[in-house]
Amino acid sequence: MSSTATAVRARAVAPERTRPSPAPGVPRREAPARRPYLRVVEQPSRRARRRRRVLAIFCGVAVLGLLTVVAFQAFLAQSQVTIDRLERRTTVAGRRYEQARYEHARLSAPQRIVKRAHALGLVAPDAPPTAITVAGEAPAPPDATSPTLRGVAEVKATLGTGP
Repeated sequence: MSSTATAVRARAVAPERTRPSPAPGVPRREAPARRPYLRVVEQPSRRARRRRRVLAIFCGVAVLGLLTVVAFQAFLAQSQVTIDRLERRTTVAGRRYEQARYEHARLSAPQRIVKRAHALGLVAPDAPPTAITVAGEAPAPPDATSPTLRGVAEVKATLGTGP
């Protein structure tokens, strides 16, 4: 069944409502023009103003908090880049240090020193070294002060007018 047939049947079943016609001789009254819906706007209460103020402060604090988190994350990222750079430099310095230790150990090996001495024409002594006694008095043991400035007056006298 089509929707048109259903609509026709519904009209046939329901009686039509008609407006009563005005009495003869009575002037017909025009319907007033529809005015837009108007209402009185009240001033917001103190509670509503306070609620808005608290909401604005809360939003400001939330935005400030988010900006603080973003700034902190940027600082952390920058610090991490610096740490990574320092770790790379430390690794390179460690490798250089290990290479220098290896080179020092290789150059100071006894076999290498003996080989180099033979290449320069040095030979091992036939007998172990002997102590030779020196005639005269043994020098005095050094004291705690430096002997550098002892006898300066004697030396100065021999220099004359020079420094």
